[in-house]
Amino acid sequence: MICLNCGKHVDDDVRVCPFCGSVIADAEAAPEDDPLPINLPPREHPEDGFERLERSEPAPAPAPAPAGKSIFTPAFFLSLLSLILGVLCLLAINSLHGAIAELNKAQTESLSALNATVSAANDRLDQLDSTLATVQTQAYEQVASQSISITKDITPLTGPVDEGKYNQMFIVKAKGNLDVDTSFDWQRYNEATGGWVSIVFTGDATTNEQYGLRLENQFNQAEKEYTTILWAQGITQDAAGTYRCVITDAGGITKISAEATVEITPAEE
Repeated sequence: MICLNCGKHVDDDVRVCPFCGSVIADAEAAPEDDPLPINLPPREHPEDGFERLERSEPAPAPAPAPAGKSIFTPAFFLSLLSLILGVLCLLAINSLHGAIAELNKAQTESLSALNATVSAANDRLDQLDSTLATVQTQAYEQVASQSISITKDITPLTGPVDEGKYNQMFIVKAKGNLDVDTSFDWQRYNEATGGWVSIVFTGDATTNEQYGLRLENQFNQAEKEYTTILWAQGITQDAAGTYRCVITDAGGITKISAEATVEITPAEE
C-alpha cells in the first residue's frame, strides 16, 4: 500500500503511516465509505513518529487560576499619599488663616491704640494752642493796658431811644499815647455778616446821616485824658444794634471798650 501523504510503501494492514504518521486510507475504497484522510506535515525523521506514539508525553497541567487581585498596588499607595498630602494642605491652610486673622486683629488693635494716642495728642495740642492763645491775649491785653487806660467805659442805655431823638448816647474816656482825630473807632455789629463794621462819618461835622449819629472827640490837656462821645442827632431805625469803641495808640496797640445795645422806639405818626 502507498501512503497518500508521503508516498512511501507501507504494509496493507497498517492504518497509520510509520513514516509520516498519517492515517492510511485504502486507495481502492470508495471515497464516501472512508473518512477523509488526515494530512499531517511530513517529518524529516519518520522514526520520531514511533517514538512519539510509543512514549507520548502527558499533557501539561493546566495553569492554576489566578488568585484574587491585591488592592495594594502602586496606584493605591499613590492615591493614598495624595489624599494625605491634601489633608495636610487643608490643615496648613486653616492654620494659616487663623494666624492671618490673629495678625489682622493685632494690627487693628495696634492701629486703634495708635489712633487713640494721636487723638489724645491732638487734643493736647488743641489745649496747648488754646492756652497759648489765651496767654498771648493776656500778654497783649497787659501791654495794651500799660499803653492805654480806659478811665470811663460805655454805660448801657437804660431804655429804648426815641426815633429822631437828639441827645448824648455813649461816652468813653481814655489815657495813653493817643490822637484825638484817629485813635477812636466806633463800630457796630453786623448781624448779617457776623462781624464788626466801622461807622463812617462824613463831612466836617463827622456825622452819619444813615444812622442819625454824630461823633465828638475831646482832649483834656490838664488831665492828659481823651474823651470820645457818640451823639444821637435825629437817630433813625437803622441805628438799632450793638456798639463798641476800639482805641488805638500811636504804636498800633489796641484796646476795646465794653459793648452796649441801642433800641429804637418808632416815632408816633
